Amino acid sequence: MTRQQAIPRPIPAFVPPGARALLAGKSISLRRLPEQVRRRMRTPEKIRVSEHAARYRVVTDGPHAGPWRHDLAPHTVKIMDTYSLPYVRALWFCGVDQSGKTNTMLNCLHWAADVDPGDIFYLMPTEDTGAKVTSEKLIPLVKRSKRLRHQMGAKDNDTTLARIKLKHGGTIRPAWANSAASMATFPAKHCFGDEVDKYPERTGRETTPIKMIQKRNRLYKGRYKQFFASTPAQLFIHKGMMDCRQVWEMRHRCPHCGQLFRPTGECLHVPEGLAAEDIGPETEIIYACTECGAGIDEEQRLELLKVPEWVVIKGQEVLRPSSVGFHHRAWDCLDVPLHEIAAAWLAAKHGGVTDKIAWSNGYEAEDYRYEQQDRKEDFILRLRDENRPRSVVPRGTCYLAVIVDTQQIGFHYAVMAYGWGEDMPVAKIEHDSVETFAQLNDIAATVWKDADGKEYRAMSGWIDSGGGTNPLAPKHSRTNEVYRFCKEFPFWRPLKGQRSMENGWLVKLMDFYPSRSGRMEKIPGGLKRYNINVTLYKDELAGKLQKEPGNPGAISLDAGTTSNYAAQLCAEYRDDHGFWHCPKGKANHQWDIWVYAMAAADIIGIRRLRPERQGPQGPIVYSKGVRA
Repeated sequence: MTRQQAIPRPIPAFVPPGARALLAGKSISLRRLPEQVRRRMRTPEKIRVSEHAARYRVVTDGPHAGPWRHDLAPHTVKIMDTYSLPYVRALWFCGVDQSGKTNTMLNCLHWAADVDPGDIFYLMPTEDTGAKVTSEKLIPLVKRSKRLRHQMGAKDNDTTLARIKLKHGGTIRPAWANSAASMATFPAKHCFGDEVDKYPERTGRETTPIKMIQKRNRLYKGRYKQFFASTPAQLFIHKGMMDCRQVWEMRHRCPHCGQLFRPTGECLHVPEGLAAEDIGPETEIIYACTECGAGIDEEQRLELLKVPEWVVIKGQEVLRPSSVGFHHRAWDCLDVPLHEIAAAWLAAKHGGVTDKIAWSNGYEAEDYRYEQQDRKEDFILRLRDENRPRSVVPRGTCYLAVIVDTQQIGFHYAVMAYGWGEDMPVAKIEHDSVETFAQLNDIAATVWKDADGKEYRAMSGWIDSGGGTNPLAPKHSRTNEVYRFCKEFPFWRPLKGQRSMENGWLVKLMDFYPSRSGRMEKIPGGLKRYNINVTLYKDELAGKLQKEPGNPGAISLDAGTTSNYAAQLCAEYRDDHGFWHCPKGKANHQWDIWVYAMAAADIIGIRRLRPERQGPQGPIVYSKGVRA
């Protein structure tokens, strides 16, 4: 048979029907297809994440740099393989520090970019950490990968701190939780959230950063995946993990009786007479099996951790869970020694609230919850700055505001000082009660000073428009008075709290003064009233109260703060539906004032304020009307 008489090769099935007619009767060869076409036609390898990591992943930093080794973090194998299950849409990994969270997430990202290509978002707490992680982890991850290094784009702008563009069409996009813009515009098939409890409670005025990044998956109906990981700090990770359809936790298999058990601090046996600070690497620590009571030392513990025993603690009946959570405590971590666990346990048992929080977050990987014997007032009073007397403004303040809770008779108020930055530290410098509107204007006109003698004036006043709920007087009986006061003195702005709202706050134009007589009196020019989502701002306040003094975004109380004041910040509790309640007979005026202060900060735009310099020799303008 001559070359001209050769039978044409069958047209491959992937060729579109329109092109088949043009190719009919012609001889074709896949070798003639452009490289980028053949690359996009490549069938992804069917492989689990753990197998993919063992074959192709290269760890680029840290003490274990080199090819990925399961024996250094055996507990991560099940987590990775769960991510590769086709029906799992969301995975939440709640673990202690140094429990392999980030590397587990990077292994899944590495697998996704190779085996399940599509756009990828990698969300980090701030822009600074985003740039650092991108340059030190994400870009080296791709460059050192046996599977992805040939996929890196050839153009200079294909690999930057803003994106890593791959030749098969997918793009890895770093994002940061304090910027709504970094999470906008682009869809994503895979979304990764690293250290989510270091995120701000909300991104701008929109919503939580978790919900915002989840919106990136909308176009990939039923084909997207999400992975969130963090050490808990009373924000997203522990709740998100427990809300999953199925939750897994590790157990220890006793080398003596063969039973699985969950170790706790009560299982520890510490040499008598030792305090937390006396325990070191040389201290002999054992813990007891809860089933047979036999002791297990550090060497036996490390051996049993090499064969992880994961058990389902929620959702045993769910065969194909769409969301799966993993809870990994210090007890289950090869890199956390037993003597460190014992020292932290003793500190929490005999120490203060800070030690208890450190134990819950850093070793049990749980959100701290108040114990019945804890004095909540003490927890609030730890926020006192003993070096700042009452009525003294903290250094570095950018804005002062007067916040008022209206009562049937009189008013409670507080003067709040807001600091610079996204985290927005807030300090209470004065609080009291007055009887008249005129006295409120006197407070607004007061000149306040910091320790250096610099003068400050309040820039705005925010007043509750309701007037209390005294059963002997009509509800909102003082709303008319408040509206007239705010209309006459524009320094003051009325607030109205609502339990449920789509947004954090909104402006409503009031055209009429309220009246019980039914006669409507028009407000000349109208009046802006600010409706605020009190559930959202109470959640934000509760989170701020958990921050330790001096940490970014922490609350500061003056040295004159009393236990009675602190008790008002402990009055309310949140029910199982997420709504807040105040028990009958408990005062919560200052709690409400703090809630209004959180809302006022958003309305003002405190987080967006930045110092402005007027030339090399000129003064620094901190905020309108405040100069240095």
